Amino acid sequence: METLPVPVAGALRAGAARTALEPPLGLPMLGFVRQPSTADGYGLPLEATALVLEQGDTRVVLCGVDVVGIGEPDISRLIDRVAEATGADPSGVLLNWNHTHLAPPGGGELGCLTGPPDEVRDEAAARFAGVLQDKVVAVCRLAADRLEPAAVLWGVGAADLAVNRRERRADGRTILGWNPLELVDNRITVLQVRRPDETAIGTLVSYGCHPVTTGYDMSIYSADYPGALRELVRSTTGGEAIFFQGAAGNVLPRVSMTDDEDEAVRLGRAIALEALSTVAGRYAVPRRIVRQDEGSVTPISTYRFAVDSDARPPVLAAASQLVEFPLLPLPSLEEIRSLRAEFDAALAAAEASGDYGQVKVAWFHAGWARHTEQQLLDGTAPTHASGRIHAVRIGDGVIVTGPGETFTEIGLAVKERAPGRPTLYCGYTNGAVAYFSTAAEYPYGGYEPDYSSRTYGLPAQVGPESERLLVETGVRLAESLFPDAEAWPADSGWLATDSVPEFAVEKLERPLG
Repeated sequence: METLPVPVAGALRAGAARTALEPPLGLPMLGFVRQPSTADGYGLPLEATALVLEQGDTRVVLCGVDVVGIGEPDISRLIDRVAEATGADPSGVLLNWNHTHLAPPGGGELGCLTGPPDEVRDEAAARFAGVLQDKVVAVCRLAADRLEPAAVLWGVGAADLAVNRRERRADGRTILGWNPLELVDNRITVLQVRRPDETAIGTLVSYGCHPVTTGYDMSIYSADYPGALRELVRSTTGGEAIFFQGAAGNVLPRVSMTDDEDEAVRLGRAIALEALSTVAGRYAVPRRIVRQDEGSVTPISTYRFAVDSDARPPVLAAASQLVEFPLLPLPSLEEIRSLRAEFDAALAAAEASGDYGQVKVAWFHAGWARHTEQQLLDGTAPTHASGRIHAVRIGDGVIVTGPGETFTEIGLAVKERAPGRPTLYCGYTNGAVAYFSTAAEYPYGGYEPDYSSRTYGLPAQVGPESERLLVETGVRLAESLFPDAEAWPADSGWLATDSVPEFAVEKLERPLG
């Protein structure tokens, strides 16, 4: 475990910035495998947005990027570049992917999602991935250059806009759809950073839901609902807006995969309004009510604000740990050759049909089988996947991360146990390792626990023990940043119960006397 020491509280500074990603037209987009075409237009703008916090020698970087994900080897190099550019320790650098399915690749290995190899297309995509990563470094550096005195304010709201997608069919299959009987975390967590005069420097909003209000038959770049969310937050607060994707691995919008951006705008604005309501009318600079006697025809007692000069600035600290997630047993060479023959036949049939969307779907399976066969032959097939988990304390709140598509129950389990008030849980951060299902979902099968490993170029899916590794490691990292907090007893379990501690909003009390 790498931990930055919890510092003696000192003055806090913050800066924020954004940059447009502006990919050229004609690039492939990741997320919808059956998408038949490259991008031919622009919708809700793709961006990278950053918020940098500083206290003493500690700096923290919170950066949201509109890509489906960035995996190894790119992500480790990118974190180091951001750390060097901003003066932050890598433990305090959080790069979060909004996971829109209408954006080009950001780098890293993400399986066979763009169809059979095409030298011209693939070189163009790789060039832009390099540009995108340069822009991430630049926007983080710009935010660090804008540091100014600041205070922080946390808020928690809720919006019943998403649903658990693990739908059970009558034939026994589990597909992607609606399952209102299973848990879903519809909480919205907000971190607003303000100047001493209470104007906003930046507002970070986190919600856990796949950004797929837009569908696979669209051919435009789009940030989906986070884009509309940011627009409204900026126009309302006058400050920057950053979106952090939550634990959305098994969560869909109630209305999804439409053929325009109308639902993206509706959903984004609804989340933004709820987020803004959690911090409206509250103050980041601590203050108290003072009474003074006045009078005209009748005596009057007036009550006014006074800044609390004894209030301590918020603590800023970070920790991280590299975790190895074991894979399920690998297929044998005979098994993978049998699968390859089956998938190659499906690929040939798709190519004969002339439907390029179906060709991409067939290649998703056939390309994975060929890659896995080669790994088994040359002895390079991995038996585990590695990813970093981070915790960042900001005042009384804490951000805990997962390096992939964590299920909503995993985020809930961390929120229930971590000492932060509130705890913001975000998957899709500092990696793109795998889908992380709960152990309870493996017997039901379906995409995420069965074959989503193909999406991430793995020879087998991560095992069910990954759930506890994510929850326990995240909670323990968060606890290391709150030395006075009572540790969660391991014998009390690590599964979600949907009993997240209530976030208590400060109340203004009438002064005595």
